Amino acid sequence: ISAIGHRRLPEPVQLIPLHGDLPPADQDRAFGGSDRRKIVVATNVAETSVTIDGIRHVIDSGMARVARFDAERGFGTLLIEEISRASADQRAGRAGRTAPGTCHRLWTESGHLNRPGHNTPEIHRTDLSESVLMLHAAGIDEATQFDWLDKPDANAVAKAESLLHSLGALAKHDGGGLTDVGRAMLRLPMHPRPARMIVEGSRRDCINEAALCAAFMSGRNILIRSARDDKNVQAAQESFRDGADSDFEVLMRAWQFANARRYNIDDCRAHGIHAGACREVESAFRQILRLAKSSDARAAPDRSKSTALRHCILAAFADQLCVRRDSGTLFCNLTDGRSGTLVRESVVQKSPLLVIGEIRQVSARGDRAQTLLSLAAAVELDWVRELFPGDLTTRTECGFDPGMKRVEAHEITRFRDLELGRARAKEADPQAAGQALAKACLGEWFTPKSFDHSIRQLIRRLNWLCFARADLEFPPLDETAILNCLSAAFAGMTLAKQAVAADVKPAFRKHMPSEQWEWLDEFAPQTIPWLDDKPKRLEYPEKPTDKHGNMLPVELHVKLHDCFRLAEHPRICDGEHIVRFKLLTPKNRKIDYCDNWPTFKQREYPRIRKDLLAKFPGVGWV
Repeated sequence: ISAIGHRRLPEPVQLIPLHGDLPPADQDRAFGGSDRRKIVVATNVAETSVTIDGIRHVIDSGMARVARFDAERGFGTLLIEEISRASADQRAGRAGRTAPGTCHRLWTESGHLNRPGHNTPEIHRTDLSESVLMLHAAGIDEATQFDWLDKPDANAVAKAESLLHSLGALAKHDGGGLTDVGRAMLRLPMHPRPARMIVEGSRRDCINEAALCAAFMSGRNILIRSARDDKNVQAAQESFRDGADSDFEVLMRAWQFANARRYNIDDCRAHGIHAGACREVESAFRQILRLAKSSDARAAPDRSKSTALRHCILAAFADQLCVRRDSGTLFCNLTDGRSGTLVRESVVQKSPLLVIGEIRQVSARGDRAQTLLSLAAAVELDWVRELFPGDLTTRTECGFDPGMKRVEAHEITRFRDLELGRARAKEADPQAAGQALAKACLGEWFTPKSFDHSIRQLIRRLNWLCFARADLEFPPLDETAILNCLSAAFAGMTLAKQAVAADVKPAFRKHMPSEQWEWLDEFAPQTIPWLDDKPKRLEYPEKPTDKHGNMLPVELHVKLHDCFRLAEHPRICDGEHIVRFKLLTPKNRKIDYCDNWPTFKQREYPRIRKDLLAKFPGVGWV
């Protein structure tokens, strides 16, 4: 409107804004009469169901502010995007409603064809946590069961529920109902993250500071990224960074500087500040204060409230708490097994415990994505304990040290699944130490001498029989069961050499009652009788089924010339399963597989007999 107002036009005009935030009286001006030509500058609020008498022409920029979930900042924001073809048709329909008219589109016809046909439903492009919170307030605890006009993705609903639990808006017990914090957040018509920040700001008498930080999160970065390499700009910004305990405080000081100079472009540019973005922040800041019903419109942040403000940031971004891996690196671990690198321009690089306001993925060399952490604030463990007492745990845990080849016990403090610190414990729990050695054994750091072929075959036999005869209800020796057996065998031990010398077989024998072992020997024997010779050992598959779920056969590795006197093919498991032969030469080279010896002897053997006679003339081939 300002740009149009400064243009020299051939006739007097009336400039009228039209958008959803205008008071009703101001909106009515667009619909009223005028003795001058009227120019209405409107957002897409005028796209549908609005008819303004006398409008003959539409000039369409083809752009609109669209609400989308910003994964980097963790809540919704308004992004300027190209409109769809359907929206363009709606806008064109605003012209000539009461008389012939025209529509001028500020994009090419070929560009028009590349636009999407229709708008994506808002429920598929925005975060659902605010909607899910409202459903809980209405007594609807299962959002997926709600009769949505456009059904949202189940994963999006689950993420919304998870965020609300993380913010303390929903109880973790008692059916997951609204907490007092959740009810306070509900009174603020905004995304739950800034709402949580404002609620905490109200508690700690720093609502202005919290509102300003929420405004930063909802808009563009006010510091120009390209100015970071300018030494003069960096020197000018040093006053913003000096003594700051969070990157939010740097932004607050920069915004205060720009605000005090009424966003003078030259002053802002000299300090690497985006004047236009600062104006947007002021608008968002005022709006958030109105929503929070705060009568204190003090714009200047209070530096003495840094600690209180960082409590607010922690409350809103607890799921983005992170810990530095060590003092010599910017690598950090976050909750949910995530990790990332703190950006070098952050002012809190030396803090061991941080909360992150922005997580973004960028492409690095080889197209490998790198996770960058920015808008960080230094926090303290006691603050986490105060705000989220139920999410902080300290317990003694045992782990195997491959270098020392022994079990070490530590007292580990965690926030949810994020390890915050550890200290060596005085002694290890015998059962926990045994389990740590068992995990190391399964991780192939060492192997007990007694964990031999017979144990491996026992595991394979039992697991094969579990599939072959599910009706017998044998307990399988899966990875968890093997871990339990080894843990029992190693209980009370702390050294790898003790575990190597331990006899693990008794622990495996205790896996099931003695009568079931007898059935195992009957249905899945270790050996089968063989003519007049000693019994031959069976080889059970490592896994009972293939990737398609088909049973794999039990094998007998046998030299072909040892089978000539065999009258019928052997079976096991009460005759239900054949034993597959892996037929070998006298030098134990594979000849073929055989599932029916009499048929093989009659049909296949004559075909290969001549070749076998030539290669092994001393063998009594029949």
